[in-house]
Amino acid sequence: MSSISLQATQNEIIRQVLNTQDIHFLDKIKNLFLKKEADDACMVGEEPLAGFSEALKELKDYRDGKIELKPLDDLLNEL
Repeated sequence: MSSISLQATQNEIIRQVLNTQDIHFLDKIKNLFLKKEADDACMVGEEPLAGFSEALKELKDYRDGKIELKPLDDLLNEL
């Protein structure tokens, strides 16, 4: 799909969303985006192992005194 065609399609969808008064339809659209984000966030193949390996390396560095970890309260406040 060309860039112009993509932009035209996006603009058409945006106009339709802005003009709708059906809250249930808007909720369905919102849920589609949330589902897509969740699907995109799923790790596949080597990704889970790489993440786990990095976490274990950080744990080892913490135990060796090479790094300081953030307190849980600080992490939760960032959310």
